[in-house]
Amino acid sequence: MDRTTSESVTSCIRLRGITRSFPMGETEFHALRGIDLDIAAGEFVAIIGPSGSGKSTLMYLLGCLDQPTRGTYELGGREVSGLDDRELSRIRNEDIGFVFQQYHLLPDLNVAQNLALGLVYGGVPVSRRRALAERFAERIGLGQHLDHTPSELSGGQMQRVAIARALSCRPRLILADEPTGNLDSVTGREILDLIRELHRQGHTVILVTHDSNVAALAQRIITLADGRIVRDERTTTAAPAAAAVPPDLDRFSLEENFPRSRVAYRDVTRIAMHEGLLARKARTFLTMLGIVFGIAAVIAMNGITEGGKRKQLEQIRQIGMNNIQVRDKELEGARLLRERRRNPTGVNRCDLRALKEYLPEIQALCAWKAVKAELRCGDQVLESEQVLGVEGDFIEVADFYPQSGRFLQAHDNTTFARVCVIGQDVARKLGLGAQAVGKWIVIGDESFRVVGVMAAREFGGSDVKDLGITDRNLDIYMPYTSMRTYFKRDAHESEYDVISLRMRRDDGLVATAGYLHKIIARLHNEADDFEVSVPLEKIRQAQQTKEVFNIIIVVIAAISLIVGGIGIMNIMLANVTERTREIGIRRAVGATRKDILNQFVTEAILISAAGGLLGLLAGIAAGKTIEMVFAFPVDFSVTIMVVAIVVSTLVGLIFGIYPAWLAARMDPVEALRAG
Repeated sequence: MDRTTSESVTSCIRLRGITRSFPMGETEFHALRGIDLDIAAGEFVAIIGPSGSGKSTLMYLLGCLDQPTRGTYELGGREVSGLDDRELSRIRNEDIGFVFQQYHLLPDLNVAQNLALGLVYGGVPVSRRRALAERFAERIGLGQHLDHTPSELSGGQMQRVAIARALSCRPRLILADEPTGNLDSVTGREILDLIRELHRQGHTVILVTHDSNVAALAQRIITLADGRIVRDERTTTAAPAAAAVPPDLDRFSLEENFPRSRVAYRDVTRIAMHEGLLARKARTFLTMLGIVFGIAAVIAMNGITEGGKRKQLEQIRQIGMNNIQVRDKELEGARLLRERRRNPTGVNRCDLRALKEYLPEIQALCAWKAVKAELRCGDQVLESEQVLGVEGDFIEVADFYPQSGRFLQAHDNTTFARVCVIGQDVARKLGLGAQAVGKWIVIGDESFRVVGVMAAREFGGSDVKDLGITDRNLDIYMPYTSMRTYFKRDAHESEYDVISLRMRRDDGLVATAGYLHKIIARLHNEADDFEVSVPLEKIRQAQQTKEVFNIIIVVIAAISLIVGGIGIMNIMLANVTERTREIGIRRAVGATRKDILNQFVTEAILISAAGGLLGLLAGIAAGKTIEMVFAFPVDFSVTIMVVAIVVSTLVGLIFGIYPAWLAARMDPVEALRAG
């Protein structure tokens, strides 16, 4: 109904053959039986009758909160009995104002917010609502109580707020259901004077009452009994013309038109947040705990997993990619003697030459032997430092290069050169700094010239066994032949500690390692004095083990999220039951089923989204705590964080739809009666 073209007929009511029946088992209860009624615009009508006569049922039908079983209802010349929910809600919002015996104010809202409730569903901008609420509060004498809640008001004040709310959207039809029933006689007379004033302003007023003295104030009294009109009579009450009202009494007219649109989603969010969640803080927090635990577990475990992956990638970088290592076993006592009888030299040069010959897919090959020795340079002395005698392509295999100078070369081994390359930390501890190249240092009792300083690199320990990762910033490198010449070798000591091979590709490393093992075993006369390892494969195996653990954690987290979602559904169902009256009030002032659905779905989404955010923070805190306490690297993924929040929000949406649907489908009349 276009508001600009229907102002003069908005409150014109025409009922024909209206019947309202309710099923009662196998029979029907007829609350209204064939009502025919005409009410002209601007009339003041009282409807009276004993309890059960159908007064309230008729009022709910006139207010478009209920639909007739049979018959036609025209409001402002338009048939409304067959309109859909959206149109009926618009009519309740713009054309009808309700005043209830129980006031029906929302307890969590203050006076200003209760006054503006209809304006919210009328789509009036928030910037205008407060101003309009202030003007109406002043006109009903509550200008000093805008921020008070209903619990802080008297009964008369609450009824004034209810009347002002009914008028806020400028309706032409006022429906008052026992407006003085809960008031003392003095306050009741004040409210009746206010209602009569509204009539004098041009509103059509329909007053439902059981009090004949109150009904006598109206121009017309309609008496109901057993769902039928038994009397329709005029009273002697005169109604002054609206145009004759003095300007100082025109307290409720608003000359300006305010823009309307559909209810803004930010209003739906505000309602869900302040009137739903924050009004029940403890319950809301307990409801979201399942979501919090689930998301926290996902975030923490993902951070630990990603940190582990980062650490493993660093380990791969430290040992070199595509590597296979032949390592001398640490044997002692009788076992050492037994294996040395089969192979006196342990891992040796014959192994090195054989590998070069039989494995053409080798990209680089090197071997080294480690000894402990004292280092001296001037007054600086370092005790028991690790010195590596190196042979072959060490820097290519280890992917570890000098920062200044050069690394050891083949001719250094052939000439037994007294040269060495030192790590960054060694150069720093000896006080050589950037000028180390060309300096002479004493290793053990022999002098060596520094020809290079290795680049600084961060080396970390490994939680994977037998990777052989050490901090090479503390190592000293010299030609293998020089070590064998100038440092004493034990009788049963292996020639090499490690032979390390870098293969051209990383596929088939395990098969190649098996073939390599057979070659070395044959050369060693089947002595069990060596082992072959594929560091990359060991890391992959460790990673797979962690992935299985991660899957378990994800399953547990998923169960936690589902439990959290069920908790949200349970609480939302309880909320719908507890807030039945609120739903009825919102429907009475113009909320559509969709508005109610959006409100409760938004509450569920906000619970789960807030739980997801708290879970995110808890997961990060847990990960950081693990990092500090156990020195384990943690690396959080922004993508996983976003996905976690999205998933938690979806949980709220999925598990909140059914309770919201129940709330939206709730009969507004039954909802109001439940209050």
